[in-house]
Amino acid sequence: MFHGYRTRGFTLVELMIAVAIIGVLAAISIPAYQTYVRRAASVDGYLQFAAVKTKIVDFYVSKGVLPANFEDIGLPPPTGVAHGGDSGSYAHVFGVESKVWGSVEYQPKQPNGYVFVLRAIEAPDIGLHFQIKAENGGVRIRCTINQVAERAPYVPAQCRDGSVDDWSW
Repeated sequence: MFHGYRTRGFTLVELMIAVAIIGVLAAISIPAYQTYVRRAASVDGYLQFAAVKTKIVDFYVSKGVLPANFEDIGLPPPTGVAHGGDSGSYAHVFGVESKVWGSVEYQPKQPNGYVFVLRAIEAPDIGLHFQIKAENGGVRIRCTINQVAERAPYVPAQCRDGSVDDWSW
């Protein structure tokens, strides 16, 4: 009397389908995860600027002008020049390493303005710009990515609009 074989496990076709599904899910999720991790790591620059912003406002309140260089803001002396202003590595300026940010710049712009720029270590160059202007006896600050759409996923939503050359805000 033959009872036949009982099959156990998966067939080759079932295994191939499962591997294909896992492959598709990985192809979709890994880039999204990498963007998420890079965005989370880029927040440290935004938070470091929050402390600098307070120093800029305090300097303006006490002197009546915007700070002209790193030392006026209470940062270490620059190690270079970029776009006519101070520059230095992120680690030198803030005293901490960053997985995203490589350098910091403080650029003089229009008669009453400066741009504090964070530059990324590697592509995509996030290039987060903080525009600072003295206006009506106060200081106004906004952040922008200078209309570069590729930078948008890596910065806070309030920094995604505007051009660094537009001072009409």
